[in-house]
Amino acid sequence: MIIKHNMDAWNANRMFGQTQKAKGKNMEKLSSGYKINRASDDAAGLSISEKMRRQVRGLTQASANSQEGISLVQIADGAMEEVQDMLHRGSELCIKAATGTLTVDDRNYIQMELDQIMREINSIGERTTYNEIPILLGTMPQLVDGDPSIIAVGGLPKWVPVGSKNNLNEEWTTQETYQYVDASGKLATQAINITHEAATVDFRKFNGSQSQIDELIGNGFYSTCCTCTRHYSIRFTGGTSSSMEISGGHFIYNIGIDGTKNASDLIQRIIQGTDNGNPRQHFTKMVDNNGILVVYDDRSNAAYPKVPGTTPGTWVGWKNAQFMIQAREIYGRFGPGVAHSIDEMKDFVRKNQVHIQVGAEAGQHLEIALPFISTFVVGISQVDARTQEGASAGIVAFKEAVEYVSGERSRMGAYQNRLEHIINNLDNVVENTQASESWIRDADVAKSMVEFVTNQVLSQTGQFMLAQSNQNREGILSLLQ
Repeated sequence: MIIKHNMDAWNANRMFGQTQKAKGKNMEKLSSGYKINRASDDAAGLSISEKMRRQVRGLTQASANSQEGISLVQIADGAMEEVQDMLHRGSELCIKAATGTLTVDDRNYIQMELDQIMREINSIGERTTYNEIPILLGTMPQLVDGDPSIIAVGGLPKWVPVGSKNNLNEEWTTQETYQYVDASGKLATQAINITHEAATVDFRKFNGSQSQIDELIGNGFYSTCCTCTRHYSIRFTGGTSSSMEISGGHFIYNIGIDGTKNASDLIQRIIQGTDNGNPRQHFTKMVDNNGILVVYDDRSNAAYPKVPGTTPGTWVGWKNAQFMIQAREIYGRFGPGVAHSIDEMKDFVRKNQVHIQVGAEAGQHLEIALPFISTFVVGISQVDARTQEGASAGIVAFKEAVEYVSGERSRMGAYQNRLEHIINNLDNVVENTQASESWIRDADVAKSMVEFVTNQVLSQTGQFMLAQSNQNREGILSLLQ
């Protein structure tokens, strides 16, 4: 028998400590409901379950985002339903005005109601919002010089400076040969230096590279006429030939620029394609000034020798506020680029995009192109039912407007259906991912309870054995008596 080392007690104490730790973990699992309460419980399982938790929470929020997207789409659809009702009424009024049994006053009253309908359509487009976000209001091309029948789109690259500044045009001096009528009434020819109050487009940075040509194709600029409401657009195209289109009082010159080598070459194409620099044989004149296209009012030359206050063959400098070149927005006054008929509005309007995050990862989103509702966009802004002809044109316009709004409503309905499918899929993924995470993270209560009871019994047994080992050492004292 020994005194110094009670190995039985040491062993019993060690086993009792292990049992207590195991019982503590059992109690922790039972009280928390998780079998992983710290990384040491299951390092790999913890990593996997945390990724699943992130995904579950992200997908749950994505489902909520999608539901908000549905609410937005439903508001847009409801507003367009009301617009469609007004369009039907407008069509009805135009059909009524187109009959020959009405007086001028009758049609004026009809036009009054049509005007109010169109105002309210515009108001609905402006006022309809979701969470203070406009949902029926995109960006419309700007009108050309305030003309409600012409819009401007496109423009020129920034490396092409434009010399129209806040209604003050640039001064340029060129030498030109003119035929004119002298003081004695005889026809004469003379080369003279003329200082022009002119609008300019500076092409001197054009080097004929394919990249610059590609930047120009499809874009361009327009010039207001110097004497009337005409507009002249220069639209660069591929190829080498030129053509001209007419839209009301607007003339679009399509200038083929393939193969141009430098600024002067490019300007010569423009001049050749615009009735030799004198579009529509009017008073607007285009010339090349060493790589700068100069556009000016030509009324003081021999083509119009009797302008009051001028001397034939000289230039006095006309300052016409409406005579402008536009190639990009300047001071917010005009729109940029090439002019088009208002009938082409639908091709150029920019609809607002709403980004709906529909997944737990970056890039998992749905872009909703919101409708753009206004009388300009749907094509009824010019309806005038005060004549039978205008009323007949209004019938067509309102019919096309109804078709446009119907198409937009169908598009919104398709978005809603897609979002509902997205929500269903998200909810399914969340449910199954949650189940997988549960298998990794959640405690098996029955199993943990069995382990707890076992460890509790072992703990009590360990305590008894520890006490028993201490009692065995007391036998040594009996030997010493």
